[in-house]
Amino acid sequence: MSQLNVGTLNVGTTQFTGDSSTLNTAPATNLSGFLSGTPQTNQVVMWNGSQWVPQAMEGRLLGINVYTSQNGTWNSLSTSNGSGTWTKPSGCSHVLVYVTGGGGGSRVNDNNYRGAGGGGGATAIKYIDVSGVSSVNYTYGGGGNYSRNGGRGGAGGTSSFGSYCTATGGDGGYTDNPYEGGHGGNASGGDINIPGGGGSMSHGSSNENVGGMSFWHKAGSNHHNSSTNAENTHGQWGSGGSHGYYSQNGHAHNNSRGGAGCVIVYNYS
Repeated sequence: MSQLNVGTLNVGTTQFTGDSSTLNTAPATNLSGFLSGTPQTNQVVMWNGSQWVPQAMEGRLLGINVYTSQNGTWNSLSTSNGSGTWTKPSGCSHVLVYVTGGGGGSRVNDNNYRGAGGGGGATAIKYIDVSGVSSVNYTYGGGGNYSRNGGRGGAGGTSSFGSYCTATGGDGGYTDNPYEGGHGGNASGGDINIPGGGGSMSHGSSNENVGGMSFWHKAGSNHHNSSTNAENTHGQWGSGGSHGYYSQNGHAHNNSRGGAGCVIVYNYS
């Protein structure tokens, strides 16, 4: 192999002075010539302080799992709870989890004087290292039923992602003493714990839109509507049940239930 020994090299008016070093190896002509190892699918090339090496690409979104009985339509009436097992997908090392409890049901009466909205379910948000686990059990709480002419609306159910984080459901509304909208749920175990919004109490016929908010949704109200449009008073995605001006309206009070909760898992490499 040829060698090039350079002491002093004059090019035009510029002088380059070398140290008489010997170049025995030709420079790399492509990327692989710089690497120690061969990159695989979904790997990146990183400098480790002394050489370029292939490493796994961390933080890439692999997919999303959504567990709920809600279907995404404005008039979804589902209050069902559910449970199951999240199974770690290939290449997943971390997950970002949102856990929301079910919404509380409204208290409605056969008059236009009082009504009380259900509280919203709480939400826990947590980033979890799952490199050492293969699956986690989850539960999403159901929505509470409305109560008519007596008693308190039903409470929403609790949602959880294993033992990592938990979010309780909202309480039901109550128009008897102590006359209150449902309290919002509580969250624990998350990096961020968000309580559910409290329901409101109407002490007269002019109060509407009383359902407590969840992280995702707030139920609407309905004034004199006697059609299926009153279904907007139904809670969804953990929000509390609401009602309208005439809570005794058959369409309105039949849709004053709290919405089912949810568990949402973002899977990352």
